[in-house]
Amino acid sequence: MKLEENSQFGFMLDQSKCVGCRTCSLSCKDYKNMPVGINFRRV
Repeated sequence: MKLEENSQFGFMLDQSKCVGCRTCSLSCKDYKNMPVGINFRRV
């Protein structure tokens, strides 16, 4: 599947299992190669 340049991804989270570790946010930043200090997801 080829993605368009302006594609947006969804984010699904089961808050009943969330312990506040923010690993999901870090994983997302790592996947998108975002620099330190950029926070676009609030958990």
